[in-house]
Amino acid sequence: MFFERAGGKFVERTEDKVVLVTPVTDEVLQPQGILHGGVSAYLAESVASEAGNFALDREKEFVVGLDLTSTHLLPVQLGDTIRSVATPVRRGGRIQVWKVEQFRESDGALFNVSQLTTYVKRAH
Repeated sequence: MFFERAGGKFVERTEDKVVLVTPVTDEVLQPQGILHGGVSAYLAESVASEAGNFALDREKEFVVGLDLTSTHLLPVQLGDTIRSVATPVRRGGRIQVWKVEQFRESDGALFNVSQLTTYVKRAH
């Protein structure tokens, strides 16, 4: 996974919350020197997918993303650390919805809010 190559690590995994912490390195910056918005969205989908798969028997089923919205509120600089926190909006049945809040560790500011809708697919 890209987030692992970038130094990201899951630091909490429960049924109601999954947390991914990722350092901001040169590889994830846009040309203007701030975190690329696509990276924020990627991390949001990664942590929400991990949350969605948490309680599933992965040999029988897994989640796939249906819709991702991601709103960037503040920039993030090189050297900071991102804390991505996924919590459930809806679980049960085949459709799940996860809220992801992303914070700058340097000052605790909320810099991105995302929502991922997933579908629970049966493994073949």
